[in-house]
Amino acid sequence: MLAISSPLAAQNQMSVNGTVKDQTGMTLPGVNVLNTTNNTGTITDFDGNYVLSAKKGDKLRFSYIGMKDFIITVTSEKVNVVLKEESKVLEDVVVIGYGTSKKKDLTGAVASIKLEDSPTLMMPNTNVLENLKGQLPGVNIGMTSSAGGTPSFSIRGQNSINAGTSPLVVVDGIIFEGNFSDLNPQDIASIDILKDASSTAVYGSRAANGVILITTKRGKTDKPQMNFNMNIGVQTWTRKPKLMNGAQSNQFAIDKAKDQGYVGGDLELKNILRPKEYAAYEAGSEINWMDETTRNALTQNYQLSVSGASDKFNYYISGNYMNQEGLMIGDDYTRASVLAKMEANLNKYIKVGINASGSCRDYSGVGPSMYQATYISPWGFMNSTFDNYSNWLERYPGGNTTWENPLWSSFAVDDKDIRYNASLKGFLDIRLPWIEGLTWKLNGAYNVGTTQQARFTHEDHYVNTLKESDMANPAQFLYQANGYSKDSNRRSWLINQILNYSHSFGQHKIDLTFMSERQRSHSYGVNASGRDFTQAGTTTLGYNSLEMGDTNKRGVDTWKNYESALAYMIRANYVWKGRYHASASFRRDGSSVFAEGQKYGNFASAAVAWTISEENFLKKIEWINYLKLRFSYGENGNPSISAFQTFPKVGMSDYIFGTDYVKTMYQSSLANKALGWERTKSFNIGVDFGFFNDRLTGNVEYYNSKTNDLLVSRRLPSTSGYGSILDNMGQVANWGLEFSLHSRNIETNNISWTTDLSFWMNRNKIVSLYGLDSDGDGREDDDLSNGWFIGKSLGAVYNYKTAGIVQKDDKEYMDKYHMAPGDVKIVDLNGDGKITPDDKTILGYSKPNFTMNMRNTITYRNFMLSFSLDWLAGGGKNNYLLTENAKGMNPGQMGSNVWLADKQYWTPEHPVNDIPRASYNNEYKHGFYQSREFLRLQDLTLSYTLGNKFLERVKIVSNAKLFVSGKNLITFTNWDGLDPEATQRIGEGSPSFKTFSVGMNISF
Repeated sequence: MLAISSPLAAQNQMSVNGTVKDQTGMTLPGVNVLNTTNNTGTITDFDGNYVLSAKKGDKLRFSYIGMKDFIITVTSEKVNVVLKEESKVLEDVVVIGYGTSKKKDLTGAVASIKLEDSPTLMMPNTNVLENLKGQLPGVNIGMTSSAGGTPSFSIRGQNSINAGTSPLVVVDGIIFEGNFSDLNPQDIASIDILKDASSTAVYGSRAANGVILITTKRGKTDKPQMNFNMNIGVQTWTRKPKLMNGAQSNQFAIDKAKDQGYVGGDLELKNILRPKEYAAYEAGSEINWMDETTRNALTQNYQLSVSGASDKFNYYISGNYMNQEGLMIGDDYTRASVLAKMEANLNKYIKVGINASGSCRDYSGVGPSMYQATYISPWGFMNSTFDNYSNWLERYPGGNTTWENPLWSSFAVDDKDIRYNASLKGFLDIRLPWIEGLTWKLNGAYNVGTTQQARFTHEDHYVNTLKESDMANPAQFLYQANGYSKDSNRRSWLINQILNYSHSFGQHKIDLTFMSERQRSHSYGVNASGRDFTQAGTTTLGYNSLEMGDTNKRGVDTWKNYESALAYMIRANYVWKGRYHASASFRRDGSSVFAEGQKYGNFASAAVAWTISEENFLKKIEWINYLKLRFSYGENGNPSISAFQTFPKVGMSDYIFGTDYVKTMYQSSLANKALGWERTKSFNIGVDFGFFNDRLTGNVEYYNSKTNDLLVSRRLPSTSGYGSILDNMGQVANWGLEFSLHSRNIETNNISWTTDLSFWMNRNKIVSLYGLDSDGDGREDDDLSNGWFIGKSLGAVYNYKTAGIVQKDDKEYMDKYHMAPGDVKIVDLNGDGKITPDDKTILGYSKPNFTMNMRNTITYRNFMLSFSLDWLAGGGKNNYLLTENAKGMNPGQMGSNVWLADKQYWTPEHPVNDIPRASYNNEYKHGFYQSREFLRLQDLTLSYTLGNKFLERVKIVSNAKLFVSGKNLITFTNWDGLDPEATQRIGEGSPSFKTFSVGMNISF
């Protein structure tokens, strides 16, 4: 019987093969494949392929770290498998100050995002901050509106009035001294945000505004893996204003003339337009200046990386090149960057690593004037109308010397702006053998930054093209030619050592950390300038020959600056039974920027947490998987002053004495030897939860903080000889609410759908300012000049209240307040029969009511769709997100005969009640305010991962993904201007970008 069955069993054996991938379509090397029927197995190779013997009916189990085990019954020789991520979020390791922690052991408010292999990295983001936009509650990221620009950002609102509000940035455990633009987003693996005082206090005086911890990529596979990423896109306006064309501009000019009393023949165009404008009108020379000064801008990003990992060695090397055009012609940016990371385990006790990075950013070029492009008349000539000079750009297209050609700002102007940054980091990590769990780590970093800036304006720039004689002899303007060349350098180093002891015994787990740190930076540079090149007779060499300028009009400015800092920190974390958590930290900081007696500050924090879901009374509730309550309290500092700011400063001036040119020096500011840190004390309550088999996870945070000893510029009486002095005084209070939710809506073999929802709001108020009560009313005085009001929020909008537009039948109002039809109707709040500053009131606040973001990711087989919506809300009972927008709401603000084409201003024929007449001069200088509330389709990505059949034919490619994406695609808002989020009014700055792109990710 045995002799017969054995051959039959052998005949049933076959070679089963296939490929194992994750849900994004990436192949998985190193997956364990076990035939549970006969207990034989193998692992997948570098390309995710496997081969093993089995027979029909055998069960194969596929297991991989971070993935759910998958069991399948063999029915054929080909068995392809897709593994899904296992929901072990609580076991994820997050970066905290000077160390790491599992999520389940956190006591502070820490928000994390994994960028590596995420849809976010398929977006055409040129700055790493753009990857965070909308994804983490409490983290506010603004818009970029210039090539290579860095968006504004803050964490948990505004804790200070004058001091800096930027968070501290730490890259791979070392405080980052560069610019966010130096970092290549494709090199970032994950970002962790420390938000509350208990988590940020370990950074002491640097962390009052939060901490951003960035971790760059590492090698993953035994075999070397090469990855190539490419992204090419086109940028257009997020919102382009529709300005008046020639015919509409003519009517606008006529309506303005009527307002001013013109009648009859005076209203004819030849009497309203300037002669050259009228000549252009007659010649049909109508110019759309927005089209002439902007473009559909190209952006390109290329990345090549090589990485690998083994038990002994880990490496990641990448190179990146990015080229971005701004929407304004001449606004160009390029960046080339490299990163090399290597780590080696010398033995089981010693690990060393080195990290070298460098970047070159080029911002050279001058863009046109958006202000001129918006308001200049459409009637004019682009080039000179003089014979033989048609190659000259017309400086004043309409003959009005107030309105230059928008392109003239870059005419005959040379500009250079190149910024270099290099960083070298290293660490030595020793696991001390004589005590288990005791480690000592030494970190060091040296950073070099150099900026080369120069600009030269040639004599041709000063030619008046309305005069033929000027163009015939540009040399007559050599005396106005001028330029400068400026080199700025920064060097910094940092070294810290961290002693850590981590040990578990019984139901107890302790983690102790001690850190000492030294840091120093110095900057220096030289700025040479020159003007009047009459004697030289030429400016051909531009800023490379400044010494050829007039001897008495050359200048040299040099500077040097030093700053030093030191710190000591101790932290203790304790966990009992996996459910009771406590942590405390103490840090002492020293900074050279303060005077003697004020250089040191102490900052402490404490936090506790209770994992309620580990208690027996909750374990019986099946739908509650995780529930933790956290409390924290701590203190941070904010130096935010530069070196020597506590000292009196020396200014320089000059005057003519007879025929001599005399330079003088004088004391320009007062010293304040008592100047010290701002201090922020903060309390945080948080709840983390996971429900329904962790299909619904998230957290809720409430925080309340007070910042004392504000660094403000205190006004001084004029008799002192100085206008102000920097001092510590006043208090600002903050509170806020944050909510994040992650849901796994659908999970099947072929389709999955997840949703992430974030909500956050922040409120603040000024508790105290200068402590003055000049009017003796028993209440501290407000600072009206700065718009600061005791008991009110920062960003208060203080002005006259309005009630529409004065109409022709408002005779009583016009007689009483001396107004005319079409004027803005200002409310006499105190009823004294006059419009005076006493009628001003707080109309609202420039800060948002709340912010929301919703992100959805849907996968179907090899397709993946991801999109996010942003909502910046205004309104509410206090009228939030209110912003001055006179140029979008008052046609009389325009200096030329151009305004928005799609808005009706007041005329006798069209007596609207929201926009005044065309020539309204706003004698009371009241504000025109509008909400910047908007809803935006922020990000959209559609990707396709190429299948096995294609990859098998290509051979050398292990993974390939194609994608299309869009950024800032659709914006819904009532804001009359450019982008509402960037507070862009018409005629100001550069427009924000809407981007469409295509790209690919290929692994070899």
